[in-house]
Amino acid sequence: MAGQTETQLERTLGLKEALMIGVGTMIGAGIFVLPGAAAALAGPASSVAFIVAGAIAMLTALSASELATAMPASGGPYHFINKGLGPLFGSIAGLGNWLGLAFATAFYAVGFGNYVTPLMASLELNLGVVAAVPLSGPQIGGLVAACAFIVVNYLSTDGTGNLQNVIVIVLLGILGAFIALGTVQVDPSKLRPFFPQGSGPDAILPATALVFVSYLGFAQVATVAGEIKQPGRNLPRAMVGGVLLVTTIYAISMLILLGVVPLDQVAGEGTAIAIGARAVFGGFGIGIIGVGLLTFGGLLATASSANASVLSASRINYAMGRDGLMDTRLSKVHDRFNTPYRSIALTGALILVFIVAGKVNALAKAGSVLHLLVYGLLNVSLIVMRETEAANYDPGFEVPGYPFVPALGAVASFALIGFMDPQQILLAAALVGAGIVWYVAYVRKRVDDTSALARYRSPPAVEIEVDVDFDIGGDSTPATPRADADN
Repeated sequence: MAGQTETQLERTLGLKEALMIGVGTMIGAGIFVLPGAAAALAGPASSVAFIVAGAIAMLTALSASELATAMPASGGPYHFINKGLGPLFGSIAGLGNWLGLAFATAFYAVGFGNYVTPLMASLELNLGVVAAVPLSGPQIGGLVAACAFIVVNYLSTDGTGNLQNVIVIVLLGILGAFIALGTVQVDPSKLRPFFPQGSGPDAILPATALVFVSYLGFAQVATVAGEIKQPGRNLPRAMVGGVLLVTTIYAISMLILLGVVPLDQVAGEGTAIAIGARAVFGGFGIGIIGVGLLTFGGLLATASSANASVLSASRINYAMGRDGLMDTRLSKVHDRFNTPYRSIALTGALILVFIVAGKVNALAKAGSVLHLLVYGLLNVSLIVMRETEAANYDPGFEVPGYPFVPALGAVASFALIGFMDPQQILLAAALVGAGIVWYVAYVRKRVDDTSALARYRSPPAVEIEVDVDFDIGGDSTPATPRADADN
């Protein structure tokens, strides 16, 4: 059916759904796809890398919580930056947030394929498909999964929220069992040396840059702020609580994994957590069950991340269309499904291209670097909103420790980009250039800059009426000329 021009989405997501969107996305990327790659970089110290990434994410989550309660509309970080810093930075942030989520979704989908491929092989379900096309098994599995989640998001936001609830509750149960059984089996000698041979503390920040993609979920809650009930209460709880929960799970799970399984057996492995499950559950004589549970958990986790990311990514170009920074047709809502169907279709097509073109680690780092750029600008936007005393800025939650917290969040986000690979740094620079070109060529002539920064730099003119009495030659002749003055 045709879409309508209405650009407001219904508030159908409660605290549980918002928390599940954030937690489900973060757990999926963090512990089921990246442990092997992180361990190869930093060994047992990769647990510290997850904590450092979580701390940086927490700084931005606090800022995002304040901005989201003041401006609870779909679009998340892009929307906040556009309102605070103007359409130039809004163009950069919007493209970065949108492409970053699309890269991340492709990463999650390929991670899903990593778990599906061996399962298909063990069940003899390959059917020669992989040999018939120039794509790997994980890529083919990722394409199938991505198509399914694009359809789910197209048909219903409610369906997305309900699916997240089921996935995350089951997932937390599986991880809880892994942690409970693994804690009593950790061998401290396997955690020494804390850093792999030939590396040191300087390995933590490159590993942090790699795993930062694990923490994109909290901001995805903000991208659907316009669809969350009671945003002043639910948004901060979902974002801050989600980061705290998953950081704890990441750090403990990495220590258990590397405290039970020798580093050389999991370093670089795409399904390292399943290898750990064989050892952890095997200690209780149920190794096969453990592998099955964690493989199933990996499927659920990566599916959860991909599902939530399709939802969030599509809201970025929906919001940009709503604000005039992209074609306004992208902001149309389906009159039957109440979803931004055009933005979902465009975003879905981009995700499929990235799955075909990219490799897992490259997709993870591309998603991370673009989000770090956006998060740095988000923290700056909060400072601008506060310092300019922006009109109608009345958040339901305020960042503690202002201005230290947002300033540190901005510096940490921008600084972590420096620990990315050169190609990812070039990607960030290219994105900034593309945003500037897009603003000059398309946005500037269509959108007025009404941001807090613009209003502070150029306050509106104020008309003042002045009554003046003229007394010439002793005769009092009243007169009331009108003078316009700019203040």
